[in-house]
Amino acid sequence: MKKNIILSLLLVGSVNATEYQLNHIKKGGTLNVREVPVIDSKTVVGKIPANGTGIRINHCKFNKSGDEWCYIKYPLGGYHLEGWINRYYLKAMKGNTTSKIHITNFLSNFYMADEENFLDKLQVFYEFPMQQYFNKTHVSVMQLRSKKVNYYKKWSKRSYRLTHMKILKRRDKYIDVQTTVLWTIKGKDDESQSGKDIQKIRLLPQDNTFKVFALKNLKHTIFPKPEPIVEENNTMNNNEETTVDKNVVPERPKTSTVSSNKKYYIKAGSFFGEINSSYLAKITANGFGYVVQKATQNGNTIRRVYIGPFNGSGKAKDALPKVRATINPNAYIQSLK
Repeated sequence: MKKNIILSLLLVGSVNATEYQLNHIKKGGTLNVREVPVIDSKTVVGKIPANGTGIRINHCKFNKSGDEWCYIKYPLGGYHLEGWINRYYLKAMKGNTTSKIHITNFLSNFYMADEENFLDKLQVFYEFPMQQYFNKTHVSVMQLRSKKVNYYKKWSKRSYRLTHMKILKRRDKYIDVQTTVLWTIKGKDDESQSGKDIQKIRLLPQDNTFKVFALKNLKHTIFPKPEPIVEENNTMNNNEETTVDKNVVPERPKTSTVSSNKKYYIKAGSFFGEINSSYLAKITANGFGYVVQKATQNGNTIRRVYIGPFNGSGKAKDALPKVRATINPNAYIQSLK
C-alpha cells in the first residue's frame, strides 16, 4: 500500500549539480528527449547521441507505472536541449570530466555551434585571448566576431561533422587533441564547397567543461566538385533484367569487351525519378566525383549513379572498399566508354 502511494505521487527533487552521461544505449544509437514523460512519437523534441555527456538533471518524478523520469538539459551546439528522459538511461560522470567521451562530446558541440548564426553562443567555447599554434598570434573576441561575421555572410549554410578525435597530450592545465572534420558550406547562387579539415586544438579544462585556447589547421582539403550530370536517353530492351527502386539498389554488371578507351567507374545505385540531394552530397563528402546516366526502360526513367571516373581499374579497386562502407555495400566496378 505504501509503495503504491509513493509511486502515484509526483516526487520533485531539487536542482542537481551533478553531470551525467548516457547509459544502456548502443554505440551509434540515440535517446529520445520528450516534451512530457510519455512514450509516444508525438512527444519527441530531440535526440541525445549515445556518447552524450554533460547532462544536467533539473528534477525527477515517478509515473504511475513506477518508472522514474527526469527533466534534463543537454548542451547541443550553441544551445541546450531540454525535456524528459527515463532515469534508467543516466549515470553520474563521477569525475570523468576529462575522459575521451566527454572531450568528444564537447568538440562535437563546438563544431555544431559554428553551424548557427549566434556569435554570442559561439564565443562561450573560447578562452580569450585565444592563441594560434606556432605563430603565437592572439585573437580577441572582436577579432573572432569580425572573422566569423564575414564568413557567415559568404557561406550562409554550414555543416560540420566530427569524424575522429585523438588525444595528443595531457597536462594538468591543458589537453592537446587532433580532430578530423567533414564539412559542407553553401553560399549565394548555389555556390558550394565540401572538404575535410585536420586540426590541432588545445583545450583548457574548466569546471566540468572545456575552453578552446588554441587552434590550427594541420591540413585543409577541398573535395573535387562532381562532374556535370550526363543525360543519356538510352532505350532498353523490354526483356532486359533490371531491378530498380527509389532506394539504392544494385544492378548486375554486364559483360563487355575490353577497350583501351574505356573509363572505370564504381556503380553506386539506380533510381526511379529524381535522386535525393543528400545521397549525392554523401558521395562528395567522402571525396568522390560522380556522373549520373539517364535511361528509359518500359517508359520509366532510370537514373544510374557512377562514382568516378578512375584512372585505371587499380584506382577503382582501391576506392571500392570505402564506397561500400560509406555509400552502398553492394557497389561494384564497371567500365564505360
